[in-house]
Amino acid sequence: MEGAATPFTKSAAAKLVKRNFLDALKSNDFGKLKAILIQRLIDVDTVFEVEDENMVLASYKQGYWLPSYKLKSSWATGLHLSVLFGHVECLLVLLDHNATINCRPNGKTPLHVACEMANLDCVKILCDRGAKLNCYSLSGHTALHFCTTPSSILCAKQLVWRVFGNFGEKS
Repeated sequence: MEGAATPFTKSAAAKLVKRNFLDALKSNDFGKLKAILIQRLIDVDTVFEVEDENMVLASYKQGYWLPSYKLKSSWATGLHLSVLFGHVECLLVLLDHNATINCRPNGKTPLHVACEMANLDCVKILCDRGAKLNCYSLSGHTALHFCTTPSSILCAKQLVWRVFGNFGEKS
């Protein structure tokens, strides 16, 4: 049967959609990302296994302490990846499609990752959209604990300001 189209299985179609979704996230193609989400081809909270040699996305993994065992990948949602890449437009599209803002597939929320990456714009957006400031990572840290570099001082100030700015509102 030369020239006949090969059957396209549901599994192959799902893999293709996931790859297109990841490609849109990596390239900050928020138009393509929005189109995929509008067509409901993929769940907005789909968890991906992605390369993460520096373990920015991971809070804790069993076996990581073994001297000869080096992890090279982590689990992450689209929100985590948007923050990791610093793609504000994709972050907004995902949040507009009701992505779970405090999701921790690998122990950290997107806010934890934003603070570790010292991405002030993402920190502000996540806080404005309802990210929990006191949410703990699997290793027991809040977002403020991930503000450890000079470049993350503004993120730390933003978090502290929001915590103390909200104290007066509680009656």
